[in-house]
Amino acid sequence: MTASAWLEVLDEALDACRTHGREDLVQRLRRRRDRPPGHTRIAVLGFPKQGKGYLVNAVLNAPVCAVGDAPTPAVPVEIGFSAQPTATLVGRADERVPVPVERLTGELGARPSGSLRRVEVGVPRELLSAGLVLVDTPAIGDPRSPRTAAALDVLADADAVVLVSDATTPLGPAEVALAHHVRTWVPHVVLALTKIDVCPSWRAVAERDRVLLSNAGIDATVVPVSATVRLAAAKAGDQELNARSGFPQLLSWIAEQAARPPEHTNAVLAAMSVRAAATELVEALRTRAEVAGQEVGVDQTTLLQRAQRKADELRKRNTRWQNLLADEIADLQSDAEFDLRERTRKIVETIDETFDRGDPVKVWDEFGPWLDKTLSEAVETNYAFTADRAEWIAQAVAVAFGEQYDLPELRLDSPGAELMTDVRRPRVEGFKIGHKLFTGLRGSYGGVLMFGLVTSLAGLPLINPVSLGAGAAFAAKTISDESGMRLQRRQAVAKMTAQRHVDDVFLRFSKECRDAIRGVQRRLRDHFASLAEDLSDQLARERETIIAGSAERERRTVRLRREIERLASLHQRAGELGVLAGRAPKELPA
Repeated sequence: MTASAWLEVLDEALDACRTHGREDLVQRLRRRRDRPPGHTRIAVLGFPKQGKGYLVNAVLNAPVCAVGDAPTPAVPVEIGFSAQPTATLVGRADERVPVPVERLTGELGARPSGSLRRVEVGVPRELLSAGLVLVDTPAIGDPRSPRTAAALDVLADADAVVLVSDATTPLGPAEVALAHHVRTWVPHVVLALTKIDVCPSWRAVAERDRVLLSNAGIDATVVPVSATVRLAAAKAGDQELNARSGFPQLLSWIAEQAARPPEHTNAVLAAMSVRAAATELVEALRTRAEVAGQEVGVDQTTLLQRAQRKADELRKRNTRWQNLLADEIADLQSDAEFDLRERTRKIVETIDETFDRGDPVKVWDEFGPWLDKTLSEAVETNYAFTADRAEWIAQAVAVAFGEQYDLPELRLDSPGAELMTDVRRPRVEGFKIGHKLFTGLRGSYGGVLMFGLVTSLAGLPLINPVSLGAGAAFAAKTISDESGMRLQRRQAVAKMTAQRHVDDVFLRFSKECRDAIRGVQRRLRDHFASLAEDLSDQLARERETIIAGSAERERRTVRLRREIERLASLHQRAGELGVLAGRAPKELPA
C-alpha cells in the first residue's frame, strides 16, 4: 500500500475535523501525519499507585523514573537510547535545557508548573538502540487535570501502549474506559498486571481482567509482572527468577512492536486515527441529530392546532369584550340620563311646592341661588356617577379581554357646571296702591249702584249709608280677588321660568354626558381593538415561525444525516486501509 493512500484519507479527516471545530482532533491527526520516521514510541499509562514507574525501571533495568514517595513529573518522560545517561528539559517554546541525570528530580521540582512540554532521557540500553522510545506518562486522574490531558495527549504519537494496573483488585470502570479510549487510538495494547509478588490471588485477578477486557470488546493481552522480582533477578543474574517475574513476555511484546515495518505501522496508525476521529465526530453529530430529531418530533400539527386554538380563543374574547362594551355603554347612557332626569324631577317638585305656597316676589331672592346650586350639584353628582361607571366598564372589558394590560386614559372632561348660567328672574307684576284703588273703585261702583236702587224703593236716596257700605264691601272683595289672581299668575310665571331653566340644564348636560360616554366607548374600543390586532399578528407570526422552524430543523437534520453518512464512509475507507495493512477493522458503532 502506498503512502499516498493513507495520507489522502488522513487529510480528508483533517478537513472534517476543522469543519466541525475539533481543533484537538486536528492536532492529533496532524501529529500522526507529520510523525518522524525511524522511531517506535510505546507509551506507559496508568492510574496513580499502580507501579508504573517501577515497571519502566524494571524494563530498562535502570532507575530512570521516580518511584515511591518521590515527586513524579507532570509531563511525559521520553526515554530513548544514548551512549551516556543524559536528561533534557523541553519547554513550551521547544527550548532545550540539558541537566545532569542525578539532578533531574530537583530540576523538575524547581520548574514552574506548566513551563515544560516534556522531559527527554537517554540511557545506554540495547532494547532502545533500534529506535525504541518508552514514554512514561503522568498518572491518569481527574479528567480536567493537566496531568491527565498530558498523558492522553501522548496517544497521538504512540505506536503501542502499555496499560499498568496492579493485581490487588480487578479493573475498575474507569480503567476499562481508559483501555477502551486507548484501544480506539492505538492498534497495539498490552495490560501489565503489576505487584503479583505481593498479591497471592493475582491469577484470579488476571483472569477477571481478561474477561472484563473481552466483554468491553478491547483486544489487549494481559501480562502479569513483578518489578521487584525482575530487579532482584537482574541483580543476581538469575534467569529462572527473571522468568518468574513475567518480564520476558512483556519484553518480547515490546520487541515485537519495535520490529514492525514502518510502512505497515504508519498505515495502521493512520487508519486507527481516522476511524477514532470519525467516531468522535459521528457521536457528536448523532447527539445533535437526536436533539434536532426530538425537536422535529414535536408534532407540527399539534403546534399549529395549539396556535389555532389561541386564535379561536382570541376571536371569542373579541366578541365577548365588544358585546360587553356595547351593552354596558348603552346601559350607562340610559342610566346616566335617568339619573340626571330623576334629580331634575325632584328639583321641579321642589319648585312646584315652593311657588304653590310662596309669592315669587318675596321668595325669589332666596330661591334663585338655591336652584342654581342644586342644579350644579345634580350635574356634578351625575358626572361622578358616569365617571365611576366608565372606570368599572373599562375594568370589566379588560377582564373579558383576558389579558393584563394597562388601561387607556379615559379623560372624562368636567361637565362645566361652574359655567352654568344662573336662572333668570321672572317678569312678574306687583299689586300696587294705585292698582288697588282702581280695582276697589271698580268693585264699589257696582255695590253702590245695586244697593242704592234697592233702597230707593224704600224711599231712600241712591247714595245712602247702606249703599255706601255695600260699595265698600264690594271694593274689598274685588281687591282681594284681584290680588289672588295676580299671585297665581306670578306663581305660574315663576314655575314656568324655573322649570324651563331646569329643562335647559338637563338638555345641555345630558347631551354632554352622552358625548363623554361615547368618547369613553371609542377610546376603549380603539385600545382593545389595537391590542387584539397585535395579538392576532403575534399569533400569525408564531404560526409562521412554527412552519419555518420545523422546515429549518428538518433541513438541519438532513444535513446532519448526510454528514454522518460521509463520515461513516470515511470511517469505512480507513477500515479498508487497516485491512490492506494486515489488520481487521472494527465497524463504526451504531
